[in-house]
Amino acid sequence: MMGDGSDMVGLWPQGETIMSGQVFEFRLWAALTEQSRGQLHVFLPLSDRGIDALVHRLSDGAYLPVQAKGRSKLTGDEVQLVVPAGSVDDDSVLIVCGLIVDGGLGPVMLVVPAADFRRLAWSSADRGRPVYEIKYPVDLSSRSIWAPWLVASDHLEERFGVSPGLSVPPVAEELAPFSSGDRGFLGEAEVVRRLAEAEDLNQFRPFPDSETAEILVRHRLTRQVIGLQVKTVTISPAHTRATVAVWKSSFRPAPTTYFVVLAWLADQGRFDEEFLMFPSERLLEFASEEGGHFSFQFHPGSTADGALKKYRRPLDDLRAAVEDLLA
Repeated sequence: MMGDGSDMVGLWPQGETIMSGQVFEFRLWAALTEQSRGQLHVFLPLSDRGIDALVHRLSDGAYLPVQAKGRSKLTGDEVQLVVPAGSVDDDSVLIVCGLIVDGGLGPVMLVVPAADFRRLAWSSADRGRPVYEIKYPVDLSSRSIWAPWLVASDHLEERFGVSPGLSVPPVAEELAPFSSGDRGFLGEAEVVRRLAEAEDLNQFRPFPDSETAEILVRHRLTRQVIGLQVKTVTISPAHTRATVAVWKSSFRPAPTTYFVVLAWLADQGRFDEEFLMFPSERLLEFASEEGGHFSFQFHPGSTADGALKKYRRPLDDLRAAVEDLLA
C-alpha cells in the first residue's frame, strides 16, 4: 500500500537508519512483486557485497541489479540522500530512492541508472570518504534535474520494463517445490558454502522460490549472472543410483540457467566426490517424461558412456566451473 506522503518523523530513534532502510527495501520488493503481478521476481543477497537485490524480469529473462536508498523524513519538501561513492560505481545498477511513510511508500520515487545518478549528484566528502548528495522533490510536475527519473510509487513496475497486462506462464500451485526437505536444503547449503569462498561471487536467493533458478550467482567484476537449480539425491551401498526429477509445470530453460546435481552418501555422511552440472537447455537430451515431471538417473562414479558423461565433474571443481561461466 502506498502512503499519503506524510513522513515518519519521530518513529525511528536517532541513528537507526539501518532499520528504516530495511523497512524501505522490503516495501520496495513487495511493491515490485505486487505491481508486476509476479512478472518481476526478487532475489536477495546472502551476503552484503554491494547489491541490494537482483530483480528477474520473466518476460525476457533479464536480471536487473538494484540499490535501494530510503529515507524516513523529508527535508523541506524534498528527499535528501547522502550515499557512499563506492555503492553507486556499478553502471549496470538501478538506484531506487524513496520515502517510507506510515504503512507504505511515499507518493513519488526516483528510479535512475547509476551513471546518471553520479552525473547529476553533488560530489563531496564525509569524514574523508567520498560521497554523493542529492535532493529531489516528491512532485511529479517538478522541473527538477531529477524529473525524468521520477515515477509514481504505484507505477514502479513500468521503470523495470513491465507493461500492464503482460503475463507469463503460471506455475501450478499444487506441485511440490523443486527441492524439499532436509536433503534438498543440505545440497543447496553445500553449493552456497563452496561458492562463498570466492570473494568476487555474490549469491542471491529468490523470494518467493517460484522458478527454475533458486540460487543466482553474480560476478562482481564481469557483472555476469547465472542461475542454479540444485538437486540432491541420496546414494547408499544398496542403491548406487538415484532418480533426479524436475517438475514440468515450472521448468523454464534459459541460456543462463544451469542444473547442479549432488549425491549425498547416507552411510558416510558426506557428498560424493562427483557432481553433475549442465545447461537447463540440455535437460531433454537425456531426461524422459514421466507424468508431471522430467526424470533421469544419476549414478556417481559410473564409467559407462552416455549423454551425462560430459557433465560429470569433481565436486572440488564446483567453484571454478561457476567462475568459468561468469568470466
